[in-house]
Amino acid sequence: MIKQQKYLCFVLVALCCIGWVACTQQRQPCLTPKTASVPVDTALIAAVFTPLVPGKSASPDTTFSQQSLFTISLSPDDTICQWLFSTDTLTTIAPDTLTFHYQRNLQFLSNACGYTYFYTLDTVITTHRIIDSLHIINTSVTNNVNTKHLQIFIRPDY
Repeated sequence: MIKQQKYLCFVLVALCCIGWVACTQQRQPCLTPKTASVPVDTALIAAVFTPLVPGKSASPDTTFSQQSLFTISLSPDDTICQWLFSTDTLTTIAPDTLTFHYQRNLQFLSNACGYTYFYTLDTVITTHRIIDSLHIINTSVTNNVNTKHLQIFIRPDY
């Protein structure tokens, strides 16, 4: 009888350990990026992006040093957002304005994570001070940060 209780106790402890290991989460599923990638044709010395929010003063700059790929965010509160863009931190030239027009699509991720927005880019308008032209490569903006969405061509005289 004692031998059977010993084995039963061992089996219960083993099952509890297996159950605990099986339920351990390997990563945090809700920490997925929700940003758009903006690649350019060559590395810039210091690309500066400043979000423009209506009714508020300019937010702090996001500066990327010696990079050709940049990640900026689209607003989940509106279908339009604007960013100021400059190719250098010391430039005296007025920055270019990028205006993104897009559609928001509410997407269910999981019970643990809830909902997030995915976006569909419609158009991107620029003031053409620094930017010569741009090309939308992929209109579907999801939580995959390895997807390139926009290619920007800088004017040759900058």
